[in-house]
Amino acid sequence: MDSFSGKVAVVTGGAAGVGLGMAQAFGEVGMRVVVADIDEPELATAVTTLTELGVDALGVVTDVADARAVDRLRDATYEQFGTAHVLCNNAGTGASSPLPEPIDVAVWDRILAIDFFSILYGLNAFLPRMREQGEGHVVNTSSRQGLIASPGQGPYPAAKAASVALSEMLRDELAAIGSPIGVSVLTPGGVRTKPILTALANHRADPQANPTMLEFLESRVAAAVEPLELGRLVVRAVRENVLYVNTHRETLEWLQDRVDRMVADADALGTLR
Repeated sequence: MDSFSGKVAVVTGGAAGVGLGMAQAFGEVGMRVVVADIDEPELATAVTTLTELGVDALGVVTDVADARAVDRLRDATYEQFGTAHVLCNNAGTGASSPLPEPIDVAVWDRILAIDFFSILYGLNAFLPRMREQGEGHVVNTSSRQGLIASPGQGPYPAAKAASVALSEMLRDELAAIGSPIGVSVLTPGGVRTKPILTALANHRADPQANPTMLEFLESRVAAAVEPLELGRLVVRAVRENVLYVNTHRETLEWLQDRVDRMVADADALGTLR
């Protein structure tokens, strides 16, 4: 996308953290912004913040796990602004669900609905009109957990890995039919969001806190990026139509370790062809 001024970005999960950082960054380059979130009070605060920064912003309360709610988000966007150019399928959440224990399928259903199926709902709602207008870009927020899964996080890495695969397929399939719609997948590492900052503050205030965990949290916060900084990175990715958007080089190093293990296992077993 060559120009941004006056165009419209839709950001789900946009009331705080990464989503708000993206909304602010799109506003900086002159875009009008639709912020969707399930938390109505936080959403109202976000819209006020954006408006005070001079951004033309609309807030729409949305449960992205509900396809009809995402359709209503689309309708509100077009009613207010008449178009949409950038769709950020950003809303997400996590839950601990150790696999050796009996798996709570209801938890998996809910996390997959928020972290993965919401992307499908967003595409169904917005992509057809983007294709009609011949201009647009989709940004799907995954996580580095979508590239390198950590134990104990249950449905979260599974959903995020699926969002990476979906984004790769979507980009290739759009290109194959000659569509100019761009696709990016965001796989951030540490970001200075409220949950990680709260966890660090709680551990610092707890005299019984595990020193190892405290040291780990302090190191992660120190290495984390600011949400607005990440949002500006996403703006550059949209401008340049870049597929993979990473925040930390260490993620790529861990991914290389994964490939090296695959090669070692192939060497140990012998390949069939």
